[in-house]
Amino acid sequence: MLPSFNAILFDFDGTLAIPNLDFADMRRQLNTFTAAQGIDVDDLAHLDMIALMDTTMAWLNQHGDERGKTYYHQAHILLQDIEIASAQRGGLLPGILDLLDALRLRDIAIGIVTRNCEPAVRIIFPEVDTYCGALYAREHVEQVKPHPAHLQAALTRLGVSPGRALMVGDGAMDMEAGKRLDMFSIGVLSGETSRDRLLEHGADLILDSAADLLHKLPSLTGSTA
Repeated sequence: MLPSFNAILFDFDGTLAIPNLDFADMRRQLNTFTAAQGIDVDDLAHLDMIALMDTTMAWLNQHGDERGKTYYHQAHILLQDIEIASAQRGGLLPGILDLLDALRLRDIAIGIVTRNCEPAVRIIFPEVDTYCGALYAREHVEQVKPHPAHLQAALTRLGVSPGRALMVGDGAMDMEAGKRLDMFSIGVLSGETSRDRLLEHGADLILDSAADLLHKLPSLTGSTA
């Protein structure tokens, strides 16, 4: 049984879209570019890619090097080029449009919060503005998931409080961000994260796919599956 809600925030890759990004290759390319700035990337191996970029920019700036902002901009373009190339081969997962149509019929607000870039999202999902009242990619916020500010930005745009919204994603960061706002968080197994890891990071419910939510929505007469 789902709690009563007025909105759903979705992650994108692995949740709404087919997960075809090669994150290992992205990391290798980012590491190579970062190392070329004189940074020991081995010391940053514990950081995710966005955190690595933030840390490198801060280090360059702190050492009086004007390359900090230039590095960050060029690193963002590097990742974006990879994401856009991947998006050209991508698509939505089965059943997602049926789910989004059902949400619209029920006047449930829809938002997307993703660490991917906006151009890649729009290539895969050109109708995004028709379905979603909020799209917050990484370039739209100062702090990305798992920081809750990423989700809060979308909720504010939708005019919905965290307690009246669900968070749906395939990653540990999605669950972490949702739980930090006390949102009911649903982990989906359509990405690369295991059931146990999703539960460990706060998932309240596990589904095979976000499309399975269709069978758990309130009926148009008000009853809940």
